[in-house]
Amino acid sequence: MASWKQQAIIDAPVERVWEMLSDPERGPDWSEDVLAVTGAPARIEKGSTFEVTSRGPLGLKDTTTFKVDQLEDMHEIRMKCQKYGFYSHWLLTPARGGTFTELELGVDPHPGIQSRAVGMLHTKGYLRRTVDQTLDGLRRAIVRDRAS
Repeated sequence: MASWKQQAIIDAPVERVWEMLSDPERGPDWSEDVLAVTGAPARIEKGSTFEVTSRGPLGLKDTTTFKVDQLEDMHEIRMKCQKYGFYSHWLLTPARGGTFTELELGVDPHPGIQSRAVGMLHTKGYLRRTVDQTLDGLRRAIVRDRAS
């Protein structure tokens, strides 16, 4: 299982950051690999599922089901791909008007050769770059929202 965890400060209150993260349909606004999200409920809860169309490590496009498997309002959200085992785990903490953010991306492959093969493509280097891009994208999306 490969994973990468990184902390960052987002210059926005935790409520604004949570608003972005807890609305899966906003994913394409801040994650360049997420192309579309469909079927997300108006308010996500633990156990909620939705479809994500995204680009993977080789730029291949795929649509998979994600499930929210951990959720603590305004503090923690973890979503996992039900097909390949890719996950994102966010922890948020208020920090002097901003948000201390910890993001972990990783793969916990399901049994089966296809899932293990996809898991091997998610190297530490790929996950590190994706975490950097995701945090930068989230910052940009919050600035855009603030400006509009």
